[in-house]
Amino acid sequence: MRECIDRFVTVLANKEHVFQLVKKLDLVLKIEADHGIHYLLFRDGKVSYCQFSSPNGNIVTISGNDAYLEQLLDGDLKLMHGVKMNYFKTDCPFRVQLVLESLFYLTKPIPL
Repeated sequence: MRECIDRFVTVLANKEHVFQLVKKLDLVLKIEADHGIHYLLFRDGKVSYCQFSSPNGNIVTISGNDAYLEQLLDGDLKLMHGVKMNYFKTDCPFRVQLVLESLFYLTKPIPL
């Protein structure tokens, strides 16, 4: 799971046109997987992995099993579809879900 998160952060930082969405975000994404909890911090136009969350800021959660979360982070599975199919549970407001879905989908690696 950590590898998928690191890959997502790296690819996102390299896609300047997608990174425009990140500049407007100020939240902590809590990813609850089967084998641990991971945090992504979206703040000040940057995305970073965190070991733990500070109580400051807007915290949103996506929870599910490792396989589906990896597909989400790789852009192979859409967030809204996963929620509809009960692959994920989320407490994100609808607008935040749309932004996160866009980020996950647009950072999908281009097949060679």
